[in-house]
Amino acid sequence: MTQKYETISVERDGAVARITLDRPDKLNALDPAMLEELLDAVAGIGADEDVAALVLTGRGRLFSAGVDLSTPFFMEALDEKQSSTVFSGKRLLDWQHRIIAGLYELPFPTIAAVNGDAVGGGGFGLAMACDMRLAVRGARFWMVPGTLAVVQDFGLSWLTQKAIGPSRTLQMALLGKPVLAEVGEGWGLVNEVHDGVEALRTRVDEVVAQLNTMGPDAIRMLKLVIRNGATSPLREQLAMEAVSNGLTFQSTEFADRKAAYMDGLRKKGSR
Repeated sequence: MTQKYETISVERDGAVARITLDRPDKLNALDPAMLEELLDAVAGIGADEDVAALVLTGRGRLFSAGVDLSTPFFMEALDEKQSSTVFSGKRLLDWQHRIIAGLYELPFPTIAAVNGDAVGGGGFGLAMACDMRLAVRGARFWMVPGTLAVVQDFGLSWLTQKAIGPSRTLQMALLGKPVLAEVGEGWGLVNEVHDGVEALRTRVDEVVAQLNTMGPDAIRMLKLVIRNGATSPLREQLAMEAVSNGLTFQSTEFADRKAAYMDGLRKKGSR
């Protein structure tokens, strides 16, 4: 199933949803239409109980060039004197906050398939709001605002330091130098690096295929427990693991998988 917007496309492959940033002629820069469509798509996917994972990628040679500076929207958003415009600074902040929070808070795993440069705020922020980042070799992750004497947005001040710590996050923000995917892999910014877009797509398809074999309820529970573990004391986390396993052990999904696993062991033992 494919749902086509004007600036993005949304597809479903079994239990996996895919969002593609689809303004390749503008390097997938975020304009008002794309922001609105991303809000709608993320909300719709998040409300679908049958979705087990989301893949976010870009069409063309870049993942996203960030906010589209060629639109009047951006400059008007910075000028609060233009109170008559629909796209005020408050509206811009509301959109970006809801998109980033919406992506980050999705109850199932999210994968950014970074097919080219991810420039931020916007493009870099979208990638960091995902749980995992698989990138093509040579893709650059780039914080721009520090070089423009403004503060980083799209949640990067929070999301990035969770992945690579405050020191390297500050380095990226202050110096404004892009970080190659292969360097970012060593930092913990990127999970995997692949040689070319086709290799990246193949690997993402492999991950998607594996997720499609897992039940959505178990996947959601696993993400919830791991996210909770980032801030919880050990004993609280142990209790949450126990409760979560108690719930999953009672599911028909676990019963079916346990039966298949035991059957496989019996077959191996009879050889």
